[in-house]
Amino acid sequence: DQDLSRVVATFQERRDETLRQLEGFPVISPSGGWMVLMDTASMGIDPADASRRMLEQKVAATQMRGWGGPVAERYLRFVYSREPIERLQLLGDRARKALG
Repeated sequence: DQDLSRVVATFQERRDETLRQLEGFPVISPSGGWMVLMDTASMGIDPADASRRMLEQKVAATQMRGWGGPVAERYLRFVYSREPIERLQLLGDRARKALG
């Protein structure tokens, strides 16, 4: 039980930091899980292009094309489950450089 509580707390901390860093972007706040989705299509940016631009800023974010049909194709996926907080704290500046 202690291990499970620690894992849940760690995921929540990483989720909260990811959401802080992506504040102002059109993201879906997850209730649980290990990733955040950003609606880059609503920003006028194709998710494949957004993924490439993020990679140029040293952020691996995956387009969701092919992962759930037409609705999913709007999104870019940020997986935070294995990222240390220190690295997640760099996400906001890098996302703004990549996507405006």
